[in-house]
Amino acid sequence: MTVLGAGAGQRLTALGSTYTTKADGSTTEGAYWLVEEEFWGATTPLHRHTTADEAFYLLSGRVSVWLDGAETEAGPGDFLLMPRGHAHALRRIGDEPARMLTLVSPAGMEHFFRAVVDAGEEALLADPERLAALAAEHGTDILGDHPAL
Repeated sequence: MTVLGAGAGQRLTALGSTYTTKADGSTTEGAYWLVEEEFWGATTPLHRHTTADEAFYLLSGRVSVWLDGAETEAGPGDFLLMPRGHAHALRRIGDEPARMLTLVSPAGMEHFFRAVVDAGEEALLADPERLAALAAEHGTDILGDHPAL
């Protein structure tokens, strides 16, 4: 059994979000990665996960999610599911960060964000091909900028 208090867990900041891990692949036998995510960036790129489903439960703030050609707004209490293989992107609405419980199943995406930090986020952002290659190594295809840009 694992018990974490409010705000507890390993923190990692990368690519417009701060992630506080509540459970990762090492504690769930690879079943899922669960984080409290603070999305403070403006947008994510359009991307798809080839090996994992991704779900968000909004705690505060507002986002617009682009999924399969349609954009939908979501706020506190809303649940969003991005099935593996489906292109999606997030856009923060308003000035406040969006706080979400984010679940990725199976686990593994946490290794991508750690790799971004280890490689140096600024260097990767300056070399989009290198960032895309790193993402692909971890089961994510970066397809381009957010469609609304």
